[in-house]
Amino acid sequence: MNFKNTFVILFLLISSSFYAQKNNFLQRKNSVDLTIGGPGLGISANYSRIISVKEKYFVVASAGVGTALAAGGISIPHQVSFNFGKHSSFFEAGVGGSFWTGKSDSSGYEEYENSYNLLLIAGWRKYMHNNLFFRAYASPVIYISGVHFIEDYAVLPYLGVSFGYTF
Repeated sequence: MNFKNTFVILFLLISSSFYAQKNNFLQRKNSVDLTIGGPGLGISANYSRIISVKEKYFVVASAGVGTALAAGGISIPHQVSFNFGKHSSFFEAGVGGSFWTGKSDSSGYEEYENSYNLLLIAGWRKYMHNNLFFRAYASPVIYISGVHFIEDYAVLPYLGVSFGYTF
């Protein structure tokens, strides 16, 4: 082989290995995380899965279980988000929701109350080389149905952060 062919083959091997390293974290499709705020309405543990990877974005769906700090009870958060960006840092935009159920004794009798809240998500997602990731986002809570679990509100400004592990 001459020098030119050797150089071309070497260049192709090196460039393909850089490309594989750059998007290696997307090969780990599953993750678990602990979220403070966000769709869990307090603290929640979530399972996420990358359900689609395209050239310019990928889609993540997640569901979990948590509790609303102010009102107690149990929340079941779920969301779908689109992530746009390069390398390991992404802008995240999506929609989620949270079903909440809890006990109330405001009428003198202990009874269960339920509500459903819609959440719009806009934030930032960062993957790290040691299989960890971090998310920070704004997710206003929009009351849809049931009782108001925090006073009377229609839209409640809300923030969230997540720390997780991919596998």
